[in-house]
Amino acid sequence: MAKRRSAEQIAELQAQAAAARRAAETATDIFTQDLSYAAAATLESVARSQLRQMAAEEEPVLVLPDNASVTEVRQARQRRAVRRGDDVYLPTWREATVGIPNTLLRSSLFGASEVTDKPLMNVEISVQGDTSLTLTGHPLGDYDRRVFAACLNYYRDERPLCPGGELRWVSVTFWQLARDLNVSYCANTHRAIRDSLIRLNAAHLRIRVKRVDIPMPRLLDVLFDDGYQGRDTPERLLKGSDLISFRVLDSMARLFGPENWSAVSYTALHEYSGLPAWLASYYSTHAKPYPVKVEDLFKWSGVVCELREFRRRLKRALGRLQRADVSDSERVAAFELTDTHLTVELLRWKTSQPEASAICDPRQTLGGEAALSINHAGRV
Repeated sequence: MAKRRSAEQIAELQAQAAAARRAAETATDIFTQDLSYAAAATLESVARSQLRQMAAEEEPVLVLPDNASVTEVRQARQRRAVRRGDDVYLPTWREATVGIPNTLLRSSLFGASEVTDKPLMNVEISVQGDTSLTLTGHPLGDYDRRVFAACLNYYRDERPLCPGGELRWVSVTFWQLARDLNVSYCANTHRAIRDSLIRLNAAHLRIRVKRVDIPMPRLLDVLFDDGYQGRDTPERLLKGSDLISFRVLDSMARLFGPENWSAVSYTALHEYSGLPAWLASYYSTHAKPYPVKVEDLFKWSGVVCELREFRRRLKRALGRLQRADVSDSERVAAFELTDTHLTVELLRWKTSQPEASAICDPRQTLGGEAALSINHAGRV
């Protein structure tokens, strides 16, 4: 609706400019003619400025002038990814949350099924909306989503993403990353983190969003400096002080447009596993209840079973998210499961009002009966 109003305003300005030029051409004195031409030039300038602004708003990454102030960059990053000069930044999000693209949260990429070592080659990933997603690599699960989110969180502040040809690595220890994952460090944690990072490093994606291809070589680039010599490596060779170096390429920013990402709470990321974990992250992209086809949820969740069994698992998972020990940010207040559709209402929707700029109806942008209202820009 806002875009339509902007387009109408621009068309009106252009019409007024044309009328002013016609008036100048028919004016009988030079003074009136000059004023009319000046008015036409001003109206045309305003129309061009609004057109540039509309074009910038439609692009996922907002390009700021090279001399943009730190304050200007920070304000722009509250809603979307930003480029200033050669530096590209992800949006900022609140403490105890991590910003993750909706495309990944609304798909079976981080599926609610057991992870295997089976190699995948150009496998189509089920995803909601006008998006296609293809994976070459290994199946990913909810633990990989946690590790990926922990790595993304290092770009929350003033750290720019990595251009393809530069060596901008983030170096952390296994102990620190275990702490970021809210788990205790031990040899098994070391191996689990390492295995997950290897899967993320091997994940080559082909993404097309709203008929536009987004280059995405890998989810992460990763290097290790530890004593790992295989799955049977003695524990004495694995140390919490061993280093991990990773980087996220600036192509990731194209998934962080103003309506394309959501802030997922730490509890949604770290307190659950399997289908409850997927649902908690999935509903982080919601702002209010919408009926969703059960068959679609079945595909997007990546659960491996029959549809009838999925319905039983879905009821159990929603019951888990209704318990009193669940955080308010993802607790399910009520749900209605019919033969064909599921409608979920979260507790936080009842206790808080939506932020003005943080919600749109994706039935206008994503299409489809199962489209859901988007929640972004640091809101959980």
